[in-house]
Amino acid sequence: MFFRKKKPPGPLKRPEESPPPPWALDPEGLLQSRPGKRIAALTGGIASGKSTALALFEAFGAKVVDFDLLAREALSPFTPTWERTLEIFGEKARLKNNELDRPYLAKKIFGDQKLRLALEAVVHPFTWRRMLEELRGGDPPPLTIVDVPLLFEADLQSLFSPVILCHASPARQLQRLLFRSPGLSRGRALKILRSQLPPGEKLRRADLILNNDGSLRDLIFQTRDLHRRLAAPTDPADRPPPSGDPEKKPPHA
Repeated sequence: MFFRKKKPPGPLKRPEESPPPPWALDPEGLLQSRPGKRIAALTGGIASGKSTALALFEAFGAKVVDFDLLAREALSPFTPTWERTLEIFGEKARLKNNELDRPYLAKKIFGDQKLRLALEAVVHPFTWRRMLEELRGGDPPPLTIVDVPLLFEADLQSLFSPVILCHASPARQLQRLLFRSPGLSRGRALKILRSQLPPGEKLRRADLILNNDGSLRDLIFQTRDLHRRLAAPTDPADRPPPSGDPEKKPPHA
């Protein structure tokens, strides 16, 4: 079963948030859920298992929109965003095949807020427009999941409801990060984890939580149950959880 945050008496109110950036517009109301068509955001820190959760939602029948894939599209060779990125970082960022050297970019922006913000100012507006295009087309299934890795960091959470957090404890994140990146030192991995919004703050801001401290089997069961509830014709937030459904935060919050 998935973990839901307890609701206080009366209407559920999120903590006060910064307004979304000026490029994050939804003039057509494409992000607004309506009967039979629900839009939810999925986010999570590095090595939290968010990509696995997204793949599971898709396997269970949800439409998925992946910000990471759209960001890669934004930086495809000879696009305007690619050209602007080269203007910022110089020719050292270009590989022989004209692809951008992503490890080089990651190294340059890590710890340099000005460069990071400059790159985000190029990539994020393009990604946002492409996301709206993805949501505009076709006849989507009852549930659409928009995967936004830096949802809270980019102040986009007020535009989505509900916001689902794939959560893992810092110790588990570190373990997974070192396992999947053998060349990464422990010190460097810790710096990467500490550069992101603290897990406790993400837990505070999220509406629904997938606890991914356990096994893949656990995550499969949680994601399947959450998909079933969110894809249901009625709003699951309006119904009490069934008997035995734990209402508690994940451990190590």
